[in-house]
Amino acid sequence: MSEVEAILPAIKLLGVGIAAIMLARLLKTSPIVTFIAAGLLIGPFGLGLIAENGTTRLLAQLGVVFLLFDIGLTFSLKTVRESGRDLLGLAPMQMLLCTAGFGLVGWLAGMDWILALLIGAAAGISATAVVTQTLAERGIATCPLGRSATAVLVFQDVAGIFLLVIAVSLSSEGGGDALGVTLGWAALKALLAVGVALLAGRFVIGPLFKLLSLTRNDDIFTAAALFLVLATAAATGALELSLTLGAFLAGMIIADTPFKTVIRTEAKPFGALLLGFFFITVGMALDWRMMLGQAHWILAALAVLFVLKTALTWGAAILNGWSLAGSTQLGFALAQGSEFGLVILALPGITAALGAELAGILVAASAISLALTPLWASLGLKLARRIADATASRKPVSAPEEMNCPVLIYAMTPSGRMAYDALTRFDIPVIAVENDPDRFLAAIADGYTVTFGDPSDTRLLRAIDVTEARALAVAKPRYEISAEITPYVREHFPELERFVAVTDEADQRRHQALGIHAILNRSQPEGLDFALALLRYAEVSEADIHAWMRDVMEAYTPDSALRVAEPA
Repeated sequence: MSEVEAILPAIKLLGVGIAAIMLARLLKTSPIVTFIAAGLLIGPFGLGLIAENGTTRLLAQLGVVFLLFDIGLTFSLKTVRESGRDLLGLAPMQMLLCTAGFGLVGWLAGMDWILALLIGAAAGISATAVVTQTLAERGIATCPLGRSATAVLVFQDVAGIFLLVIAVSLSSEGGGDALGVTLGWAALKALLAVGVALLAGRFVIGPLFKLLSLTRNDDIFTAAALFLVLATAAATGALELSLTLGAFLAGMIIADTPFKTVIRTEAKPFGALLLGFFFITVGMALDWRMMLGQAHWILAALAVLFVLKTALTWGAAILNGWSLAGSTQLGFALAQGSEFGLVILALPGITAALGAELAGILVAASAISLALTPLWASLGLKLARRIADATASRKPVSAPEEMNCPVLIYAMTPSGRMAYDALTRFDIPVIAVENDPDRFLAAIADGYTVTFGDPSDTRLLRAIDVTEARALAVAKPRYEISAEITPYVREHFPELERFVAVTDEADQRRHQALGIHAILNRSQPEGLDFALALLRYAEVSEADIHAWMRDVMEAYTPDSALRVAEPA
């Protein structure tokens, strides 16, 4: 093979990838779908422009490696501490129910029980890139539902790493009697690799990156990130584990260091490009003639995926104490297939065990589910709001006896939600009140605990027992109401600090004249300035506030590997 012949597949993949990204923007859909469609078009069953060879396989594998590295960057000890309830309760329950439910369907369809459970577990994993994009576009990435959904995605991604190890073992063993021994050794070596990674991160990698930072050269971080990813991937590969486990461990090593953000920024372009190559190669393996002939089965598989996964995720949320409305919206948001599912279905041994026809049906159904996720999630939102309307109580409630010095938040506007998210992040008790029916129902559907009431009604202040509150935060300013109730508040609650979110300087001056801390919202996302003022009033340390701000900015501009291809 000449040098030109060796590099030509990469050139073709680059050209096709650019076209797929532009088409995704035009259609306002997930680029994963257009990548797969492009692969279907140019592959051996289509126009035959690219043949599968060592170059394409290597590029595709590196795409998965960098995806897992990015996932590892989000998995830190801080993540475990802050999302412990979801990571230890909701997420495992969701995976167990989905594995059992879809595994039963596969077994009834004639699969070997080991293969059925593997496919069931793969079906239980949701698409991190698509879900985070959907949450960010709806502005609920940091709300209770968004945080829980993110925790579930993190757990699924970690589970997916080990699922890949099992899939590779199953693929190589073909379901034989030695599978149990193979998996046992794989689990032992994986645990050893995790332990070594944690020690390396604490005593080697962290100090090394501090030393590299003294060079004041950004390029060296790019080189270091590439070296760390490829070296750890090669190390786990040498242990006969998957390359992806090593990439995940590399991300996990960096996740608890101050260099996480810069490394993620440097590695992101490589991940976006190479992951696109992987999805193109998935499409290249599909036979469009088979898909046309099996269209009815593809639609049936898609319906089973959406309906069953929504129901099972809903059940997991209910069993973990979620409301009916919140459980419904969470179930619809996480109902699609995933990148991991496509990776597992693309393994040669799994494709052979399923049969090319069935594997093609499952890949096609999973890809279509990614494109339909925004529509399905919108349907879930509408249903969740109807459920909230039927079940939510609009009677004012008093503060729970165990709640000491809460902050009262009026109006679940974007500023009110941001304040709620910020305060609860640091375990500061909150009582949220809303009198707009639409915002009230939307907040309940998104997982907030809200009581219905009018801030101009002084009876509500007495019902909630404002004497125990540390502050009153008004997220939707109404100067006339503020002026009307100010004398009452000064007389009956003289120690109550009042904050209000305003959008212009004139309104700021008017509220300040009433003795109210008027916070001018200028930063993005909306409400950030308001939340910062409340956190500083609550005496949260500046270091913790800065860490929270980084998390907020990442949540509202998710660094998924395919973020570059999102619609403008």
